[in-house]
Amino acid sequence: MMISRFWTVIGASTLALALGAAGCGGSGGNGGSGGTSGGSGGNGSGGATTGSGGATGSGGHVGSGGSASGGTTASGGMTGSGGATGSGGHVGSGGSASGGTTGSGGTGTASGGVKGSGGAASGGTTGSGGTGTATGGSGPGGGTATGGTTGSGGTSTTGWKCPDASTFSGMAPFSGTTMAATRIANAPPLDSFNNMGNNFTNVEGPVWIGDALYYSEMTTANLPPARILKMTADDTSSVFIDMSGSNGLATDGTNIISANHGAQGIVKFSLPDKTPKTIVSQYDGMPFDSPNDLALANDGTIYFSDPNWQNNTGKQAATRVYQLAPGSAEAVAVTDYTNQPNGISLALDEATLFVSGSSGVKKYPISNGKVAMTGAAFGPSDVAAATDGMTLDCAGNLYVAVSNTLTVAVVKPDGTKLGTVTLATGMAATNVAFGGTDHQTLYITAQGANKTQGVYKVHLNIPGKPY
Repeated sequence: MMISRFWTVIGASTLALALGAAGCGGSGGNGGSGGTSGGSGGNGSGGATTGSGGATGSGGHVGSGGSASGGTTASGGMTGSGGATGSGGHVGSGGSASGGTTGSGGTGTASGGVKGSGGAASGGTTGSGGTGTATGGSGPGGGTATGGTTGSGGTSTTGWKCPDASTFSGMAPFSGTTMAATRIANAPPLDSFNNMGNNFTNVEGPVWIGDALYYSEMTTANLPPARILKMTADDTSSVFIDMSGSNGLATDGTNIISANHGAQGIVKFSLPDKTPKTIVSQYDGMPFDSPNDLALANDGTIYFSDPNWQNNTGKQAATRVYQLAPGSAEAVAVTDYTNQPNGISLALDEATLFVSGSSGVKKYPISNGKVAMTGAAFGPSDVAAATDGMTLDCAGNLYVAVSNTLTVAVVKPDGTKLGTVTLATGMAATNVAFGGTDHQTLYITAQGANKTQGVYKVHLNIPGKPY
C-alpha cells in the first residue's frame, strides 16, 4: 500500500511516460415425563417390565408418552419425547424443539445446533410433541438463535470464514516453490482516471464480497483521488464508487470498510446503496495521516495502520497501528510498530496480529482483546525488509506482498518460507486477497504505469481469507 516517494514527487503527468459456529451439538431432553398410568391389568401400571411408566414407559426411548392402561406393553416406552437425541443436536433447530428419538410427548431442552434451521422443529428423529427451548441455533429458518454460523439467527461480522485448518493438514497451496499469476485484462478499466492506463496508478486493497472482487485505484498526489472498482466473476471491471478516497478494503460480511486517506479515517460504505459513514477520523484531537490497511475481528474490532505514504503533510507524532473497539468512536494506539506500518492481518484464531511495513513483518500476541505492545520478527529474510499487504489461506500460511518487487512471499505458520507467487509485469505487488466461487483464487494487486498496473490472479489448492 506504499507509493514510492519517487512517483509521488515527479507526479502523474511525467509518470505517463515512464477474506461462529454456536455449540457443536445440542443435547436433547433428559427424557419425557411418561404417560399417565393406566388402570391395573395383567401387567399393571408401574409394572416392572412393561407397564406404563415401566421399563418401556413414557419418558423411555420409544413410547408415545400418552395415557395407557396397564397392559403388557403400555404406551410410554423407553424412548419417549425428551429422549436421548432431541432436536438441537448437531443439526438441530435453534427454535422450539421436542425431545426424543421417535416418541411424542415429554419435554426436553435442546442446545443450539451447528447448522439448524433456527425455526420450530418437531422432536427427535421423527417424533412430534414435546416442547423444548433451544439457544444458539443457526441457519436460515428464523427463530431466536444466536451465534450461528451462517443462518439469519446467527451473527457473522466478517463474511465468509475458513473451514478448520485441520481440513488442510499436509496440503500445499501449489506444487513446487513458485507459481506465476496472470494479469486480468482491463482491471482497472482504461479511462481518463488513469489516462487510458498510461499514467502511474496504485491499485490496492482487494476484498471479495459475495460474488465479486472490490479494489481501490489511486493516483499520485497528497491525499490522492481514489475510487473503488468492482470486478465480477467473469473478470469484468467497472467503477463502483467514484472519488471514494479509499486504500485498503475489508468487509464486515455485508458492507465495505475502508482505510481511507480521503477522509483520513476509517469509512464504511453501506451496500448496496454505497452510502459512506466515517467511523473514526482522529487520534489525540488530530486527523490520522493516511490510513492504509485494516483487519476486522469476529467481534467487530477494527485494527488499522496509519503510515503517511499518501499524506506528505501528516500531523500525527508517529506512524502507528490502532485498535478500534466495537461501537467505540475512539481509537487506541497499539504495538511498537512505528516505522511506516502498512499491511494488517489477523491469524485464523485471532490470537495474533501480523503487521507489515518498513520494518518487515512482525507478529503481536492478542490476549483477552489486548494486543501486546512488543512484537517479534516473523518470517524468512524475504519479508524482513519493506513489505506491503497480506492475507492468509485456510491452512494458516501468510501471503505477503514484498515492497518494490513483483513477488508475493508465502510463509508457513512456523515462519519458514513455503514459496513465492510472481507477477510478470508491473512496478510492484501491493496487496492480496482470496476469492472466487471456491475462495481458492488468489488475487494480487499491483501498482504501475503503461498498462502494467492492475489485478493478477492464480488458482490455488487451498482457500483463503477474503482480504
